[in-house]
Amino acid sequence: MKRWIILSALALLACGCACQERLQVAKERRFTTFRPIPFTVGNGALFRNSPFSPVVDKTVRAIRAKTAETQGNYVHILNSGDDALLARIHLIRNATRSICVQTFIWTNDEVGRFVMHELIEAANRGVHVRVIADHFVSHKDPDVVAFLATANPNLEIKHYRPAAKRIRPSRLQIFTGLILGFKSLNQRMHNKIMVFDDVVAITGGRNIENTYFNRSTKINFKDRDVLVVGPVVPGVRKSFEKYWKCRHVVSAEELVDVARAIREDKFERFRTHEDFNFGELCESEYNQASDADLIERRFTDRLTQARRVEFVADKPGKNRAWWLRGGGALTRRLGKTFGKVQGEMVIQSPYFVLGRSTQRFFAKLRKKNPDLRVIVSTNSFGSTDNTFAYSANYRLRSSYIEGLGFETYEYKPHPADLRQVYPAFDEFAERAQEKIDKGEQDRGPFLCIHAKSAVMDRRISYIGSYNLDPRSANLNTEVGFLIDDEEVAKQLRDDMLNDCRPENSWVIAKRQMPLGTDVLNGMVEGLMLWSPIDLWPIRNTTSFGLRPGKPAVPTSHPDFYDNYKDTGGFPGAPPGLSMKEITTRILKTVAPLAVPIM
Repeated sequence: MKRWIILSALALLACGCACQERLQVAKERRFTTFRPIPFTVGNGALFRNSPFSPVVDKTVRAIRAKTAETQGNYVHILNSGDDALLARIHLIRNATRSICVQTFIWTNDEVGRFVMHELIEAANRGVHVRVIADHFVSHKDPDVVAFLATANPNLEIKHYRPAAKRIRPSRLQIFTGLILGFKSLNQRMHNKIMVFDDVVAITGGRNIENTYFNRSTKINFKDRDVLVVGPVVPGVRKSFEKYWKCRHVVSAEELVDVARAIREDKFERFRTHEDFNFGELCESEYNQASDADLIERRFTDRLTQARRVEFVADKPGKNRAWWLRGGGALTRRLGKTFGKVQGEMVIQSPYFVLGRSTQRFFAKLRKKNPDLRVIVSTNSFGSTDNTFAYSANYRLRSSYIEGLGFETYEYKPHPADLRQVYPAFDEFAERAQEKIDKGEQDRGPFLCIHAKSAVMDRRISYIGSYNLDPRSANLNTEVGFLIDDEEVAKQLRDDMLNDCRPENSWVIAKRQMPLGTDVLNGMVEGLMLWSPIDLWPIRNTTSFGLRPGKPAVPTSHPDFYDNYKDTGGFPGAPPGLSMKEITTRILKTVAPLAVPIM
């Protein structure tokens, strides 16, 4: 008996030592400093087996020559979800020194596991891989995170503002966090960047999840990234370093429930390609990512040398202003850029909710330049993924149309060019129908705008993570590239305006009302904008669709109401009064109180 006790104690001690050793190794990694690449290697050493090698060589020479970081940069817009995934996998496979990733969402689905598999493979061959994921809506399984935290010493995972220092906090812990720090819990890291060897970067709207890469049987985001190669990229890395070292970012192994999972050592380990189980959904990209000819045709041949490229990023924590205000570096930079627009501004944002200060900004801009044209592409009731934000837009859009003179278009869930945007639609529609028949979901696949972009005066483009809403302005940290180049601006503008075409979007215009009651209704609606509760049920604006055989005309054209048909306030809604419509109307009523966190 005594012998059994001694052996058991030794076994427990050994197990404890092993766990402690793993934790100690993990802790030691936190103090490792990864300095930017000094570029002391010969040309061709970076991305030497990739079609990106020639432009990377130019970048290395430019950085050695201390060229201005805004000059000599090459860019390519990634509109396609398939292209966006393929580019990421190719760059991960060809990085030789470091990969830095920031994301708002990381989901344990096929795309999430595929990307993580490739990052682990990169770590296995000696690449330093670091990932910062915002905690709020990323995957919350302690066992999965424990595996990632111990998969390879070259791979480090951190989380931004984890509630109660846990990957899976209880509801009570989340509620307590809201009570004790409402702003802190609401302030999230919305940055989405990937940096490869300090010479190539991707940023934009895409998180790491099936829905951002056209691989969902439900919602699929029409999103946009920009791939940049050049001297501006080390600045993206510097921004990442600020987040990596900030107090809001916690190492995975320091989270209470993850540390427990590491100590217990019962979590599943993924070792083979099959273990990651990303299967047929990512099979084509898995095979194509090493096809040099394909990568050249789809990416490097399409790179544009832009006149000027600037990276802008908010600092960790955003700001220290009281309550839910304060702005940030990107808010100020975009405001400065918007303020210089002379002729036209085209904006695309999934959520379009302008707080009072932003409305005053655009009102002053309009007063200074009465002929300014502002075109807005956003989601309709049928395509939105955020009923809360749409309800606020629904309440405010009369002020946008009548007061600010915006031309507003709301994207259809099934636009005419659906199969161009989403080539695998029919395949996923069949998969969806099987789930619908089983009662696992209630609708088939559809598109939702998630791109955050703007073009000013057909010359300056913005592509990044910033939504036109108070949350991006004041709470969430955001990033993006400002690109001064006519060719890039044309590509981006053409894509956004294509989304505004009558076959792809409904147009928002003033509602026709009998006996001039629109004037009275507008007055009441305007008064409600200053009320904390908006009970008025009628909006002065509504959605219109082009009648068959009629030519498209602006809303100001005398033939507009002959050529367009009123499609109602909630286009794309199912027949009858849906729960989503009821929810939108209820949320519209209380939206004035919630606008600051939308």
